[in-house]
Amino acid sequence: MEKASNSPYSGDGIERQEALLLPDSSSTFPLNDTISSEEYTTDSSDMKPEASPDHVHKKGSSFNAFVNILCLAIGVGSLQLAYIVKQSGWIGTTFIVFAAGIAFLNAVITIKCMYLKPGGGRIVGYHNIGFEAFGNAGYYTITVFNIVNIIGSIGIYVILASNNISDMFAQANVHISPRTLMIASATVMCMPTLFAKTLAETMLVSLIGTLTSVIVTVVVIVMACLYPIRNGENPVGNYTGPISHSAAIPGGFAMALSSVTFAYLGTTIVPHIEGGMRHPEKFNRVFGSALSVIAAIYVVMAATGYWAYGDQTMSPITDNFPKTWPTTLAEICITIHVLFAGPLYLVQMSLEIESGLGILQKKPQAQRVWRMAVRIGSALVILAIAEAIPFFDDVIALVGALTNPVLIYLAPIACYVKLKGWRNCSRTSLVGLALLLAFGMAISGFGLVQTIFDIIKSFKGTK
Repeated sequence: MEKASNSPYSGDGIERQEALLLPDSSSTFPLNDTISSEEYTTDSSDMKPEASPDHVHKKGSSFNAFVNILCLAIGVGSLQLAYIVKQSGWIGTTFIVFAAGIAFLNAVITIKCMYLKPGGGRIVGYHNIGFEAFGNAGYYTITVFNIVNIIGSIGIYVILASNNISDMFAQANVHISPRTLMIASATVMCMPTLFAKTLAETMLVSLIGTLTSVIVTVVVIVMACLYPIRNGENPVGNYTGPISHSAAIPGGFAMALSSVTFAYLGTTIVPHIEGGMRHPEKFNRVFGSALSVIAAIYVVMAATGYWAYGDQTMSPITDNFPKTWPTTLAEICITIHVLFAGPLYLVQMSLEIESGLGILQKKPQAQRVWRMAVRIGSALVILAIAEAIPFFDDVIALVGALTNPVLIYLAPIACYVKLKGWRNCSRTSLVGLALLLAFGMAISGFGLVQTIFDIIKSFKGTK
């Protein structure tokens, strides 16, 4: 299993987010300009069909979108939640709910941006939001940041899957080279992307990824309840003394908030999920419902783990469990989840590249050839980078620390104000957006500092 550092960008290695679960876009957050159903009705005459994959690809149901969100958001990072509560005390469970609300607000802002296209219509893709707001500078900035972030995320998944498989084989006295396992993991992740044009066509992959997440959740809760540390009983490692719990540990608030804020789905994939829905006007309801389920699962996992192990909670929490078959099952499911969640991010990155290359303007046969070339090529590039860069997980943690604040907070808020026009935003909205941006930048700063410390430790450890 992975060994999570204190950095909020390690573990899943994936962009994340946020807080207070709100039911829809007309939440108490001061964005008074809610999106009406009319704004969701895109006038095809304003769109360029060849540049809009949403208009030519098969659409998915709301349930499909719901499952995609669950699969993408609930990952190996959930195994660190109890440790986050250990850092902050019981109050850390409220941080988990707060973070879900922030994720919802950022998604709402991103969706609003998509329907603020000058002249009407829907903006297709996260990078095109940057173009409509700030021209080529906005387009290329968001595109580069997003692709680099996704490459890091998938690279972490490849390494994590190969490490887990290697550990499980080693327990059976079977030894396979890490390079071989990395190639096999990247191949497995790449295969589904060759047959799915968009996220709307990845239902089976999402269902498998979500099912494994459910199994891991059940195993963690049951094992924590069956094997808690109480008065020296069921000791973990060499520890045999009593454990302690704290209501609040103020010194750990910043790090805990920084970590949990990125435990939810990032905004960069929101346009692809919404664009793949047959009824995009239901996105806020679907996204809010999915975040509510995720937050509930996170709170139960975190609270159960911290109750069982207190100040001796480890990360991942499976290190607290005895090495029995349920623990092995959880490790297998985490590996399967990684292998089936990775393709969803690979599809997202491929769509960004294919849009930039204008593949949809080509003939159907040429589209298939280009699509396969882009997706296989993307997997090979990620594999090569993961193999070539030393301390790849630490380097990607740093990349995430630098790119996530821009993609999750700065870009959507700046684009919204630019597209809407700051004069057309109420003073309350501007204040609310400024506070949200300040919060995002502050907690991201804490995460960046911790990530740098982790990298320094890694390099010192090799000398």
